Amino acid sequence: MSCLVKFCGICRQEDLQAAIELGVDYVGFILVPGTPRYLQEAQLHSLLQEGTAPAKTVLVTSDLPLPEIERLLAKFKPAVIQLHGNETADYCRQIRGVELWKALHLRSSADLQAAMQYPVDRLLLDAAKPGSGMSCDWKLAAKICAQRSCFLAGGINPDNAQNAWHQSGACGLDIGSGIEKSPGTKDHDKMRRLMENIRRH
Repeated sequence: MSCLVKFCGICRQEDLQAAIELGVDYVGFILVPGTPRYLQEAQLHSLLQEGTAPAKTVLVTSDLPLPEIERLLAKFKPAVIQLHGNETADYCRQIRGVELWKALHLRSSADLQAAMQYPVDRLLLDAAKPGSGMSCDWKLAAKICAQRSCFLAGGINPDNAQNAWHQSGACGLDIGSGIEKSPGTKDHDKMRRLMENIRRH
């Protein structure tokens, strides 16, 4: 089975087009104010005007009221909504009509039980501090990946992507800071090298 790849925190049209040309499976856009790769909706609309096919669009949100999620679904029609806040299992049950991912910040084995309760399509296993470039515990992630469909995030770059995938058993990798020159500005050489390394079996 090949590894699915998501490039996240895309802020520029040239980076979006490079990701699509490299054949990534998902492209992620962060709608969380106060984060380094935050996009206003007008910026997102501009980026999406030319489309993202065949890559699937992921909107990353955090603790939004449910009517706001419904509004984003109607306006942007993403393939995936990724929840990156303190959303509950009950909150997740109320979101319909879209593939749903829930991010978990792995800190200890106590997070294993939390991972099982979410009624979502996939879990995204991240470091304790998302967007920091720090890796999460791949061995702990492997215990969750053995039971749930998961993406692995946190500190993944061209040099460690293969190891991250194999050690965790995740179905895919979510990469942000590991393919950047600076927050929100992607490094096209790193993007290319990562895709070459992860596609090499």
